[in-house]
Amino acid sequence: DIEQAIREAGLAGAAVSFHSSMKSFGLVDGGADSIVDAFLNCNVTMLVPSHSYNCEVPYPDHHHYKQNGLRYTPDEVWDTCEEFSTDSSWISDCMGAVPKAVINRAAHIRGNHPIDSLTSIGPLAKEIIAKQAPLDVYASFAKMYSMDKAFVVLAGVGLTSATAVHFAETLAGRYLFRRWARLIGGKTIEVEIGGCSSGFENLAPIVVDLEVRIVVGKSLWRIYPMKQFVNRISSSIKQNPALTKCDKADCVQCEDMSAGGAVIY
Repeated sequence: DIEQAIREAGLAGAAVSFHSSMKSFGLVDGGADSIVDAFLNCNVTMLVPSHSYNCEVPYPDHHHYKQNGLRYTPDEVWDTCEEFSTDSSWISDCMGAVPKAVINRAAHIRGNHPIDSLTSIGPLAKEIIAKQAPLDVYASFAKMYSMDKAFVVLAGVGLTSATAVHFAETLAGRYLFRRWARLIGGKTIEVEIGGCSSGFENLAPIVVDLEVRIVVGKSLWRIYPMKQFVNRISSSIKQNPALTKCDKADCVQCEDMSAGGAVIY
């Protein structure tokens, strides 16, 4: 059933940024692995989030960038941090079942970013993941953006889960926030990250005419062509920076990103 849906939606042979809720499907024989198998059987290259938030460490005292999506608290207590490696299969639990299924396959390729890594599997995986780097977090989306057949697929989730919107923010001229993270061996490095995504459903009317909806099992899929999706959102953010703001009046990340993002010096 899943393979049939993929083919009927025109996704076969494409690169797909896939965000999903496993619960939205109802019962799936074989679980998340069956979903991954269905895409691979259709010659699809999947890109999934494989973030590892526990690798973040406190800021060095001398790096307090302005407009950087947080306000500094000198007495803040941090839990013990994990150490990141592209060879690790550890990801934050909130990533969900499908990313975990992807990253536990031998053929996966994990991007080089200790907080917001992306992981890909399929014929174009190496090409898509190759340039993700600590200070080029959305390079994989830049690659997909250049492809003739690339899509954003939201399976049982909304635009708040669509990482490609953060890439659109960079094309709109926003500067990503900076954080620090720890690598295997204890080395600490500076990285760039996206901001708050809680307001991204505000963008739905802007891309609704690009959207194709299908139901797979019990899961509602919202499918968008990557290039048109990114272009539409980027253009809209340029015209109205407040579009991406969430409902939280005191959200520092939304405030700073709407003002253009981090001031790097």
